[in-house]
Formats: sequence, structure tokens, C-alpha cells
Amino acid sequence: MARKVGFDRPDTEPKKSIADSYLDEFRKKHNHDLSPNTQPMPKAPRRKREWGTIIFMIVWITGWSIGILFALGLLMSGTADAFILVWLSFAVLGWFVAVFALISLLRGREPFRKSKN
Repeated sequence: MARKVGFDRPDTEPKKSIADSYLDEFRKKHNHDLSPNTQPMPKAPRRKREWGTIIFMIVWITGWSIGILFALGLLMSGTADAFILVWLSFAVLGWFVAVFALISLLRGREPFRKSKN
């Protein structure tokens, strides 16, 4: 791409980078100006809170916590076997998943489901 500049006139055309020249060619070829979408994305509608499920989850997590504390007591006293240690590791992992689900329910979202935007 050659620039037309005479010897007697100063160069007043702004210099373009290679990226700008490629963008110009792309815009001419595809007939648009690559402007960003400035409209805000609509927010996903929130679901109505399911209070029955939330109360059940609170009772469930409370019972689960008591079971975990009981298993920890057995481990601390030395009367537990290896099965209690394996059960305790899975119980703690499950407890965190249940708490995550409860927090999602409290926020009005369905747990473990991707939102459709």
C-alpha cells in the first residue's frame, strides 16, 4: 500500500499501524464498524425462595454437623477405626456442598444449575 505524497507538500496523512490497516480491510470486506454492544445484558430472573426446602436444609445441616462432631470426638478419644476417618472426610466434603446449596437457595437461585443468560 503506497502513500501518495508529493515532494513539495508535507505529509499530513496520519500513519496507521499494521493492525489498523487490517481492521480497515476487515471493515470494508464485512461492511460494519466493529462497534461494541453498549446495551446492558438483561439480568436472569430470580426464583421465589422455597422456604420449606430452606428450613429442611437448615435442619439437615445441623444434624450433619452433630454427626461430624460426634465422629471427631471418636477420633480424638482413640476408639474409632479407619472407617470413621474415611466417613468423616466424605461427610465434611458433603457438608460444604450442602452449605453451598443452602446459600444458593437463600439467594433465590437454584443450586447446581447454570443460569441462562
